[in-house]
Amino acid sequence: MEVFGGIELPDSRWVDVDGPVHYREWEGPIDGPTFVCVHGLGGSHLNWAGVAPGLALRGRTIALDLGGFGLTPPAGRKTSVGGNWRLLDGFLRALGLPSVILVGNSMGGMISLIQAAQVPASVSGLILVDAAFPRTRVLTGRPAPRVAAVFALYSSGRMGEWFVRARAKRFGPEGLVRETFRLCAADPSSIDPNLIDAHVELARLRMEFEYAADAFLAAARSIFKAQISPGKYRALVRSVRAPALVTHGAMDVLVNVAAAREAASEHPNWKLEVFDDLGHVPQMEAPERWLSSVGAWLAAQAVPPTGADEAQAG
Repeated sequence: MEVFGGIELPDSRWVDVDGPVHYREWEGPIDGPTFVCVHGLGGSHLNWAGVAPGLALRGRTIALDLGGFGLTPPAGRKTSVGGNWRLLDGFLRALGLPSVILVGNSMGGMISLIQAAQVPASVSGLILVDAAFPRTRVLTGRPAPRVAAVFALYSSGRMGEWFVRARAKRFGPEGLVRETFRLCAADPSSIDPNLIDAHVELARLRMEFEYAADAFLAAARSIFKAQISPGKYRALVRSVRAPALVTHGAMDVLVNVAAAREAASEHPNWKLEVFDDLGHVPQMEAPERWLSSVGAWLAAQAVPPTGADEAQAG
């Protein structure tokens, strides 16, 4: 174990997926499911640090850094949504994991949905946390205009690059983390100060990574592109057959809760739980409440132990 920014974490691990991928693993009961946690845009494995020990009471829990985020370098790989889906698929294969429960927040939810649609045998279930679902068909359910404007700016070539780099220079690591949580959380003060310190420490490290801004922009642009013409993405989401728990903060300004309602309504085996007082990162805003919802869903699903079928077959 190591202490990082005031929180205790399992030691860093690395695996090769056409380049190094950083992750941390919390050991769990061998007869439980395997959870693989996928962070959102601008996030990292730290987004799960507050709930990973609780998940690990039920099963092995792994949180990775996507390409260009956290401590995982691009290393020649694309850092778009599509590029990071391929990284996630390769990660599951590289670790030799049986069918897993993917736990995805925001962009990580989008990537998890792609994995479930494209490689269904690899996913036994989904826990989607304010996932970046396709935008709704009704105007009232779309992102706030200021959010849409920022993503449009990210997609504007050199202007987007200038904006991201200038913002990082102006705010510094502490300011970047503060402003991020101010946007993502309904009440930023609800987030564990030690977890905030860990995010600041990682942000300080990432200030030295020349690729950080470009990786962020590539991912943001691919999200924006999928939402501008969402027909293909909607069809992909409809094709997912895995059961899912969809948790969403009603006060989320990045992904309107109406998008979660619309997506869940098309899947009879998806359960939607809306937290009326939370924002975009409920697993960090109210970790115990979020874990309680996950526990109730798992009990209702009677999720089989990971690898149980393989063991019986052997």
